[in-house]
Order: sequence, then structure tokens, then C-alpha cells
Amino acid sequence: MTPQRFLFKSFMYLACCLTGLFVTMQISAEEPLRYILRFPTPEKQVAEIELNVPTKGLDTFDLMMPVWSPGFYRVEDYASQVENLTVHDHTGKSLSVTRPKPNRWRVETEGASNATVKYHLRCTGRSVTTNWVSQELLVLNGCATFITVTERFNLPIEVELKLASTWKSSASGLSQTADGLANHYLAPDYHTLVDSPIVAGDLSTHEFKIGDSLHRVVDAGDYQRWDGELGTRDLEKIVTETKRYWGEIPFDRYVFLNVFRQGGGGLEHRNSTLLTSSPNMTTPNMRWLSFVSHEYFHAFNVKRLRPVELSSLDYEHPPNTPSLWISEGLTTYGADLVVARSGLCTTPEFLSMLSSHVGSLQNTPGRLKQTLEQASLDVWNSGTSGVGRDTQNLVSYYVKGPVIGFLLDAKIQSATDGKKSLDDVMRLAYKRYSGEQGFTQEQFRQVAEEVSGVNLGESFRRWLASTEELEYDDALDWFGLRFAKNEDPAKSWQLVMRDDATSNQRTRLNRWLNSSGL
Repeated sequence: MTPQRFLFKSFMYLACCLTGLFVTMQISAEEPLRYILRFPTPEKQVAEIELNVPTKGLDTFDLMMPVWSPGFYRVEDYASQVENLTVHDHTGKSLSVTRPKPNRWRVETEGASNATVKYHLRCTGRSVTTNWVSQELLVLNGCATFITVTERFNLPIEVELKLASTWKSSASGLSQTADGLANHYLAPDYHTLVDSPIVAGDLSTHEFKIGDSLHRVVDAGDYQRWDGELGTRDLEKIVTETKRYWGEIPFDRYVFLNVFRQGGGGLEHRNSTLLTSSPNMTTPNMRWLSFVSHEYFHAFNVKRLRPVELSSLDYEHPPNTPSLWISEGLTTYGADLVVARSGLCTTPEFLSMLSSHVGSLQNTPGRLKQTLEQASLDVWNSGTSGVGRDTQNLVSYYVKGPVIGFLLDAKIQSATDGKKSLDDVMRLAYKRYSGEQGFTQEQFRQVAEEVSGVNLGESFRRWLASTEELEYDDALDWFGLRFAKNEDPAKSWQLVMRDDATSNQRTRLNRWLNSSGL
């Protein structure tokens, strides 16, 4: 190499390094979006929201509000709750705003380097995807709250809450900002922001650690009759057993936002969950334990292990997937197993929970008219996120899904002489497909076949793609179970242990429902 050539290559290398450094500095210095939320008159049930937007020299930019919340499969008109939206430049000059779509606003910057967006948000909803403001309580859900700049979902975000005087504190799965100030939160991007509900009021907090993972239980609303310490101890058992099921806890911090109010439902988030609990409840009952276990199980199955159709989030175009029976149905099945293995319910109580799904399915005429795949694909068109469907003509993956989980689990155990189970399928799928890539239904079947060592093509076809009646005999025989005889059709699907069950069958049942078994 000639000296001239060496100098030229050295110069080019230095230039590339400097260019890379400049780009890195630009990225690291990316100015965040900043939200300030005020609640000067909570009795009016309105939030006043301010958003600072760096315009980056654009002539126009679009603002967007989602039309659905991930995990809740229903199109919602969040933008209809927005009032008095205005945009100003740094001098206070009003900028032109038009409405190209019901959930979008277009802003003419007129050369402004920054713009301040202000809007009022009506907060009168009691569901786990809407917002509530009162003198006693604040519940904010991200997609229903935060208007953002389209195509700039990866910008860092800061959120500052100006709490009403009647609220003592706030809580969220979001991280606190570096300044350590109360009610100041930080999100690395919009996806994290809208996946992290916020509550405020007179909160009661309990904590426990499992390994290095801190879990916080935040009771809010009308919780005065609730035994928070007992509830936390039961949750600790559920978390411990869930870790044993999956083999890890993939987050260093998790928050149960346990809101006592009228209504119902819960919604999973990446490192938190928003729960609706009855104000009349004093101690955990089986329904509540199953419900909370379901939402926590979702932190693994759907928030991390998810169908490929849900792997990239589009907040304006809801996705369709045939695999909600895995995301929801197998979550119900696995979460109830966790409750049993935690020692929080007896074998008859677990069988009663499973029996309720079998009975609901077998008394649903729609099971003979709609396949399980169709139930998943049709979720946007009927019912409320898979609940409250027309049982005469449709089937719910919340009902048939856990039943298929039971049949698949028994089939895998039988094929491997009890050495493997559906637990192993879920863990292997999690290892291979959790994260950005997601899985297809075919890939999930292949994992199940790999674990079981048998061809499951015909079983999956019958269970998922047909309306044929399910066959229970093999599963019942494996565990030594039968359906109790009852003249009432609603009670004729109760699972009980056979009087003549063999010692092997009883051992299989015990291993199935015992944490030290499978």
C-alpha cells in the first residue's frame, strides 16, 4: 500500500467515525415529547392535557389518537372524548388545525420550531380501556388519553401529573424521571406509554420480591373493606408459581393496579395490570384469584409470546388473528392451573372451574355453527372483546379455548407417558417466539408436535377449524375423571374423580395440579 493510499484510507475511516458519532449524538439528544396533565376541577370529570411537540422544521404534522387498546379487541372512539383542541407556537400564536380523519388532527406549523397542543378530555368511563376522574379517584388508560404525533412512536416521552388536591399519590408501571419528583414519569417510546395505565387517589400499597423482581400491589378506590395484606400474600403465591411455570420473570418491576369500583374486567400490560375489583369483597375468593392470575399470566402469554399478527402494533388498524384461543384460552387454562398449584384452591375447586368452561361450551348452540378460528377472527364484529357474544350462533374463545387446553394437555401427557405436558409446549414456544417476531398458529402446532412426539394435525383441525363435537373420553381416562350425572343440563358437565380410578390415574391428577409434579 502506498503512503498516499494509506493516508486516504485513514482519512476516510476518521470521517466515517466522526459521522457515526454525530448521528449517535443526534439520536441520544432526541428531544422528548412532554405531556403535562392537570385536574383543577376533578368533580367535572375532565383532564386538561398539554403536549409539547418539536416540529423538526416540518410544514405540517399530524396528530393521532388510537382507535383500540392492545389486549382489548374492540374498536373504540376515544377521540370523541377530546374537546377544545388548540395548537400554538412558542409566542402563543394560534396555528391552523384541520381534521382529516375522526381520530386525526393536522397542524400547519408556519415555520414554528415547537408547538404546544392543548386539549380537554372527558373522563367518565368505568372500563379498563377508558378514563375516570372524580374527587376520589383517577384512572387513566394510555390509548384513551395520549394524542401523539403520527410516525414518531419511538420518541422518548415525559409525563407530569398535577394531581388534584384530593389525591394523595399516583402509581403506574412507568419509570420515574431522573429528577425523582413524585408524579413525574418517563417512557422510552409511545408504545410503553400507552401500555402503562396510571391511577391516583388515596392509595394503599404493599410490596414483595420474587428473586430480583419487585412486585407492587396498589389498592385504589373503595378498598376500605378489603384485606390488602392477605390479597398480597395470595398474589405472592401466584407470582411464585407463575415463575415456576415459565422458568423466569422477565421484568425487574411489576405493578398490580387493583381498583375497587363498580364495573368489571381487567387488562394486561407489559409490566402492570389494571384490575376492577368489587367494593363489596373483603378477602380473595376463587373468582378473583383466577381473574388476577389470568392477567398476570398475560405478561408472558400475549405481552411477550404473541401471535405474529399482534407483533407490530398499528393503533389505527386493528389486527386479525386466528390465534386468540392461544392468547386468551390457554391463558385461562394455565392461570387456573397456577392457582391450583399455588395451593390456593382444592382439586374439586379447580375441577369446578374447568367444568364451568366445558358446561358453558356444551350448552352453547353456537359451538356447532362457528369454529374456534372464526371466533378469533370475528372478534371485532361481535360481543365485547370476545365476551357477551350471541351464544345461539357464535362460540367464545374464552370458553372453548381453555377446554382445548385441557384436551391438548392430556393428549401430550398421554403421548409422552406423563414426561411432558402443555407446560413444556408453552415454555418452548416462549423461548423461540417471544419478542418482536411472534408465532404463527402453524408454528405453535409444530412446537406441540415436537414436545409430544406425535402428529397433531387432525386434532388441531377438529378442535380449531371444524364445528365437530369435542371428544372427552381420552382426557378423562388419563386423569381418572368422569362427568357427574345430573338431570339439569347446566350441571351435567361437572368433572369429578371416578370412584374406581386407578392409583396411576390418581397420581397423574395429583402431578397435574401439584407444583412439584409436571
